[in-house]
Amino acid sequence: MVPGSVLHQIASGAQFCPRDDRGNYVIDRDGHAFRHVLNYLRTGKLIVPLGYRELDILREEAAYYGIEGLASAVDHILESRRKRARGRRWNGAARKLSASVGENLNNLAEDDEGDLDFFEDSWIGGSSS
Repeated sequence: MVPGSVLHQIASGAQFCPRDDRGNYVIDRDGHAFRHVLNYLRTGKLIVPLGYRELDILREEAAYYGIEGLASAVDHILESRRKRARGRRWNGAARKLSASVGENLNNLAEDDEGDLDFFEDSWIGGSSS
């Protein structure tokens, strides 16, 4: 149990939590993500299936429960995925450019001022606005 977390406060009686007719606590949160919250509390490690797509939900649950270590672990995975996605996006953009202008980028024509102003972000899916 993480001291100060919502679950710790409920278990210690410092925070009220309703119970069902069998005496079980009823917490109206995401039950699927709670599995991973419990596993983190048991092991001290974030263990999710490869390709787990609900990290944003799990991050929200970690924040709600006040489990900073879990929130940080989720943030680490999210940042890693963003970096990999950025790398794939730029790699894909380079392939598109290579296919459109040929293998030797040194052969791109420059304008009168010696630069490549005609070369805008729109070719990588960005917008010029």
